[in-house]
Amino acid sequence: MKGKMLLLFFIAMLFSACQNINQSTTLNSETKSIRTESKEITEDQSETSNNEVLSMSIGTYDLTGEFYEEMLRNPIDHDYEVEFNDFHNSEEFTTFGWRALVSKYSEDWDKELNHIYNMLLSKLDGEPKEALIKSQREWLKYHLRETEFVEKTFINNGYLGTQGSVSLDTVRMERIRERTMQLLEYRYLLDGEVEFLYQG
Repeated sequence: MKGKMLLLFFIAMLFSACQNINQSTTLNSETKSIRTESKEITEDQSETSNNEVLSMSIGTYDLTGEFYEEMLRNPIDHDYEVEFNDFHNSEEFTTFGWRALVSKYSEDWDKELNHIYNMLLSKLDGEPKEALIKSQREWLKYHLRETEFVEKTFINNGYLGTQGSVSLDTVRMERIRERTMQLLEYRYLLDGEVEFLYQG
């Protein structure tokens, strides 16, 4: 009787081990499937345009949609997208290089921002001009404080890992880009013009 119990115990252990191996194999194949799907999604996203959709605040005042369409075709986003895709698919792709690319286009957006801001100042006077100056000062304070918060909270302590700095650089660029487009829209509302300083 003791022998039969021992035999049943070993058979149960054997079946249990086989079941665990089967579950592990199933889990591993499901994990591989998820990774493959994730890679395919990421690849699909990198092939699509990053400027097909703009911030909800861009083009809000121009009810015709013409300004929004102009912003979808802006030359800075176009060149960034081309350069990013080439770089992303190259053998030289590094986090350092990615940061350099984002920095380059951040500078382009910043130049554009200063240009359109000064152009608007030259077109406005009195209270509208003072309101724009105040608005821009407040935006700049927000921009700098938000960057400082993220740096101190998430970047400096390594919370976001090695790509945290790239993420912050990208967010900064997007924030400058969005503000530039807001000011470009104000000019568009004043005189129907959209003009980029950037020539590529």
